[in-house]
Amino acid sequence: MAIRLTTTVAAALAVTAAIGAGTAAITSFVAPTLATAAPPLVAELGPDALTRGPSAVVLGNPQGDVTVVEYFDYQCPVCRKVHPWVEQLAAEDRNVRIVHKHWPVFGGASVYAAKIALAARWQDRYAQVHDALMGIVGRIDEAKVRQAATAAGLDLERAERDLKERDAQVDAAFKEASAQAAMLQLRGTPAFVIGGYLVPGGLDLKSMKEVVAKVRAEKNAGKQG
Repeated sequence: MAIRLTTTVAAALAVTAAIGAGTAAITSFVAPTLATAAPPLVAELGPDALTRGPSAVVLGNPQGDVTVVEYFDYQCPVCRKVHPWVEQLAAEDRNVRIVHKHWPVFGGASVYAAKIALAARWQDRYAQVHDALMGIVGRIDEAKVRQAATAAGLDLERAERDLKERDAQVDAAFKEASAQAAMLQLRGTPAFVIGGYLVPGGLDLKSMKEVVAKVRAEKNAGKQG
């Protein structure tokens, strides 16, 4: 069930139910105002604001009428499980914009994997590297990340040079995603923001389509920007 908050000030969001048996709690959220005690990076947090800034990696249709934001970690087994469904959603619905938020919360290997994926943008290999990293079997480590990225066509030496030269950009991406996750009171990965709805935890393809359809219907009816 989708639950819409009625309060006009939302400094944080409460998870209304635990994820279990393939189901997820869906909570509508209201963007906090500038008067809210929010971290500076997310003072303007809202569905549209999440698509901008250094942490946003946009896939799918950049002009799509419904935006699906995903916070994830390559070490997260549920993130790997839902990955094909996110891919299928974008392939089947050409009017959906996918926004990736790298939120590496499982340690050093997760951070390294996220850095390599972000570096792949500068070689126009992001989608391929992201897919390869999501396909790693078992616990990831730097060796597995390097092997998967190389197989996906990434020039690792160039990527590591780029990461050194653009370290501030990558750091800004991580800090922004982490600040947003804190503002949304995310408990872990994965987590989705679809239009004005927060979905903490795993979400299968059928459920994704249902939430997207709900957002699209509300937007067409003039209830949601």
